[in-house]
Amino acid sequence: MKRLMLASLVVLAAARPALPQQLVQKISWAELKELGQLQGGEIQPGGELKVENLQASPQQVTVLELNRPGIHDLQYALRGEVRYQDVAHGSYLEMWNFFPGGGQYFTRTLADMGPMQKLSGTSDWRPFLLPFTSSAEAGFPDRLQVNVVFTGRGTVYLRRLELVEQPGPRAWWDDRAGAWIGGLGGSALGCLGALIGTLGGMGKARRLVMWLTAGLVVFGLACLVSGAAALALGQPYAVYYPLLLGGLIDTAVFGPSLLVLRQRYQQAELRKMAAMDLR
Repeated sequence: MKRLMLASLVVLAAARPALPQQLVQKISWAELKELGQLQGGEIQPGGELKVENLQASPQQVTVLELNRPGIHDLQYALRGEVRYQDVAHGSYLEMWNFFPGGGQYFTRTLADMGPMQKLSGTSDWRPFLLPFTSSAEAGFPDRLQVNVVFTGRGTVYLRRLELVEQPGPRAWWDDRAGAWIGGLGGSALGCLGALIGTLGGMGKARRLVMWLTAGLVVFGLACLVSGAAALALGQPYAVYYPLLLGGLIDTAVFGPSLLVLRQRYQQAELRKMAAMDLR
């Protein structure tokens, strides 16, 4: 059952609809050079930027800095095309994100395949992607810096760079509300579980105990379905995690308890009838 639920969540996450990306700005190496934001590399006749490391030692080359990039969504990315020749294994592209509060975070192309694949050997033109997801606390970056990081010799070409945004769906609640929901929900489940265990152990209030337990099982299943929907719709961690965790604990604890309590009350009823017969 648990494996089936986990597999379903993975399928839902993979089936999450891709939201359209919105163009913030196109990167022109010639314009950046005029503005003084082109930090390294040589512009080629075809318009691409050539970045080269002639030394066997590692080297980091900053190719551009974007001040006030104009990003107004928490999810954004720098995309473009890259070509390279005889690049030392493990080299990569990186984007540093600088925020007004002093936060500094990076994204690097260190994957083994896809648009975030690391740079190694020789490759014809292929797409690359440097995505980043900010938080409500950090806000939007006021500066972006893009580097080519060589682990040794190699030549890299970059072209058709674009800064894009990918607006996410409006969150059902924020991180603070998610923490309150998780804390209060866990406390409420604990109190109800103690009440059910006490009354059930004493064999009293059968109707109340059975109704409460059945209601909690239904509530847990509803939380699981809501959490899976939140995950599939791209809701943040603070939304889907409390729903999935609470629903999983709820159904795992009170589902079996429903059967146990039913048997216990039946046994108590039989003992009561047997005692009446003896009298």
